[in-house]
Amino acid sequence: MASKEDLKRLIEALKDAKDSIVRAKAVKALGDRNDLSVVEPLIQALKDEHWDVRRRAAWVLGNMGEPAVEPLLQALKDEHWDVRRKAAWALGNISDARAIGPLIQALRDEYPDVREEAAWALGNIGNIQAIEPLLHALRDEYPDVRRQAARSLAVLTVSSEEIAKSMIHDYESNLEEQDRDSFRKSKKLYEQELKKLQD
Repeated sequence: MASKEDLKRLIEALKDAKDSIVRAKAVKALGDRNDLSVVEPLIQALKDEHWDVRRRAAWVLGNMGEPAVEPLLQALKDEHWDVRRKAAWALGNISDARAIGPLIQALRDEYPDVREEAAWALGNIGNIQAIEPLLHALRDEYPDVRRQAARSLAVLTVSSEEIAKSMIHDYESNLEEQDRDSFRKSKKLYEQELKKLQD
């Protein structure tokens, strides 16, 4: 167990070290402590000038619970895609309902890795508000995003079967005929994922 002196040194390194690698290592070491007293310095690290430090801080804060939610929502708008991706994962891991709207927005991020992580996070939070946006994501141009949207929809269907199936039916019914055909192909992925969960 690290002493209070070690903790102080790590926080100072995170704040003052000129080298971003040293700051990134300090983030990891603080995260390894799994101690709520390090939340504030890690939140400050989300504003670090180097994206790798911000990305690591977002990841670690995903294990810190409710106090990290608001700063992570801000990190979801970071200029670097990998910080946004880690923030999406962290918010999904914390599973706080405040993240639903911003994660739905993140399903439209320009980077597929961010969209994929947002799709996972929405499934993990498990709120039915995510169903329609995830149905849109089933038709994403990237297969990994489609696959994760299908998994999350399957998870939501298992937890709220009647509502989910009704929403999926309504969504499909409201599509134009040519869109309905392409949606049915995408829906097969969801049906496969649902079958895996139900078997």
